[in-house]
Amino acid sequence: MIYFFILFSIALLNDLENYTNPLLNKKGLKIDGNIKGNLIPGLPQEITPQEIELIKSKAKDYLPEPVNEDDIIIMETNYGIMEFILYNNLAPNHAYNFKKLANSGFYDETIFHRIIPGFMAQGGDILTRDSNKENDGRGNPGWTIDQEFNNIPHKKGILSMARSQDVNSAGSQFFICFNDARHLDNKYTVFGSMINGFEVLDKIEKLKSEADYIISKSVDKISDDKSSQFVEFNYKGSKRYIKVPLNENKNKFKIDVNKSLKNIHRTKKPVKITKVRVDNENIEEQSR
Repeated sequence: MIYFFILFSIALLNDLENYTNPLLNKKGLKIDGNIKGNLIPGLPQEITPQEIELIKSKAKDYLPEPVNEDDIIIMETNYGIMEFILYNNLAPNHAYNFKKLANSGFYDETIFHRIIPGFMAQGGDILTRDSNKENDGRGNPGWTIDQEFNNIPHKKGILSMARSQDVNSAGSQFFICFNDARHLDNKYTVFGSMINGFEVLDKIEKLKSEADYIISKSVDKISDDKSSQFVEFNYKGSKRYIKVPLNENKNKFKIDVNKSLKNIHRTKKPVKITKVRVDNENIEEQSR
């Protein structure tokens, strides 16, 4: 027994010596690596504020190759792949900034936190990876770029940069148009356009919001089933009821329902950006 214990200990030590800890930054400083958050399929694994800062630091230090006319954005999501060209001649700083963020891995595992059917889907916020839903839409990479407004119209498949009221406040958040949005022309910087994956964009547009999901599961009258509990809420001036799931605390469920009813632009089934890269479509040909 002692002999086998010694062998096991030696093997374990060898494994630890060969293991590269992904939670060490460039200086070898350990960050909080406690696994927490959801394990729901399709949802990104929640990460800590320290890990988010590490991703931002990596993006800041990353220097991609200059953007060229053969570059293609390949955006992989849990609903399919979308591809875009870059308007480097019209918005060179935005095109380069997007390539810098994408190829550093900044966008990987983020979600589209704001989806408005008939309008657009907005993503690119690193804070969608933490445990706090309330801060989604407030994240940035740690820097901003100045506007590069141009004459490309906002229409279906257009890739444009989100910003605050300050026209020079774009950072990492972007949006993809579902339809014509000409009121945004010359007010937001268009820097790309979809060439493949329109069917994926259509799937995303049709997803129900958290609020829509609650409404679809509710009824206007309570059944006679006394074994079930219901939560009451108001919708467009009328009372509606939704059944409390088995083994769920009624008060907690009511809080969750009220939160979901406020999320009219966040989809019940998250649209996760699993990976985004800007690749040269002629790389394979050049390497032959």
